[in-house]
Amino acid sequence: MWHRLQSVIRLPMTALTPKVGATHLSPQPQVINKSKRTIHKLLAASVSTVICLSIVGGMDFYLHHRHGINLRGYRGSILGRKQPGEKRVAVLGGSTAWGYGLAAGQDFPAQLQTLLAKEQTTAGPAIKIVNLGFNNEGSYSFTYTLNDYNYLDYDAVLLYSGYNDLGELSNPGRHNVQVFRHRSPVFNWTGYLPLLPTMTVDKWERWRQPRPDQQVVFDPAGSKRAETASELEKRVGQLTAAGPQITAAPAGQCPAEWQFYCDHIYEAVDMALKRDRRVLIVGEPYISDRHIAQQAALEDMLRSRFSGQPGVRYLNLGRTVDLRDKSLCWDGMHLTEEGNRRVAAALTQPILDLLHH
Repeated sequence: MWHRLQSVIRLPMTALTPKVGATHLSPQPQVINKSKRTIHKLLAASVSTVICLSIVGGMDFYLHHRHGINLRGYRGSILGRKQPGEKRVAVLGGSTAWGYGLAAGQDFPAQLQTLLAKEQTTAGPAIKIVNLGFNNEGSYSFTYTLNDYNYLDYDAVLLYSGYNDLGELSNPGRHNVQVFRHRSPVFNWTGYLPLLPTMTVDKWERWRQPRPDQQVVFDPAGSKRAETASELEKRVGQLTAAGPQITAAPAGQCPAEWQFYCDHIYEAVDMALKRDRRVLIVGEPYISDRHIAQQAALEDMLRSRFSGQPGVRYLNLGRTVDLRDKSLCWDGMHLTEEGNRRVAAALTQPILDLLHH
C-alpha cells in the first residue's frame, strides 16, 4: 500500500528541472533590440527638444537684450526689493512712452530718471522711473498693467496717452482694446514675457544696431518719413491754426466720441487712488485738432471728478514739442532722443511736486 501511494505522489525529475533556453529566464534577442531602439528614440527626442528650446530661448534673450526689455516685460533693469525711502513712478502709455525707434535709455522715462537724479540735492534714496509702456497700447490697457505690476510697489503713476485712443477717421466707432502682454499665456501664468512669437517681424526689421557715431536706432529715409506723416494725417486728422470745435458735455462726462477714452482713464486713476498711489495724467504733444478736442474733454472730466484731490494732477504737453520739426520728431508721431529729452525736462518738476507734496 505504501509503495503504491509513493508511486502516485512522486513527480518525475524532468518536471522539476528547468528546460534550457526557457523564455521566462532568457529573453529573445528581438525583444532586447526593440527595447534598445525605443530608448535610443527617446534619448534622441530629448536631445532634440533641449537643442530646440535652447535655440528659441537664446533668440528670445537676444531680443530682450537688443530692445532693452527685461524678462519681466518692461524696459530697463529688473527692479529688486524696494529700499527704505525709495520712490517709484510707473509710466504707462503706448509706443511714445516705450520709446519706439530709440535705443534703450533714449526714451523719456529713462531720461526723466537721469534728470531727477541731478535734481536731488541730498544723498537720499533715488527716485526710480519704471517704463511700463508698450507699443499700440491705449487707455484700455492701463488697469491691466497696473494690476500686472502692482508687486513693484510704485508710489505714483504717470499716464501718458492720447494718440492710441484717437481711433481711425474712417472707423470712428472702433476702440483700441489691445493689451500686448496678455496675448502671452506664459506671461499670464508666470510673469515672464517671451518676445518671440508675439513681437511682429516688421518691427524687428525697422530696428538697427546703434552706431558709434549716432544714437538714434531708427533713421527712416525722407520719402518714407513723408509717407508715414501722410498716413498719420489720414488716420488722425490735421493740426490746423484754427483749432477744433470743442463739444460741450455735462459735468463729469465726455462727449460721446471720447467717452471710451475718458472712462478708462478714470478707471485707471480710481484704481491707483484706491491703492494709495498718486497720479499724473499727461497729454502728449498735439498731433491733430481731434487730439486737442480729446484732451480738452479729458481735462474737463478730470477736473469735475477729481476736484480737490491733491493726489491727481493733469499736465498738458500739447505745445511742448512741435511734431513737424524733424529734429524732434522723425515720423509725425514718435520723438527723437532730443524730443524725448524735452518731454522729460517738462515732467521733472511735476513729478517732484507729486511725490513730495
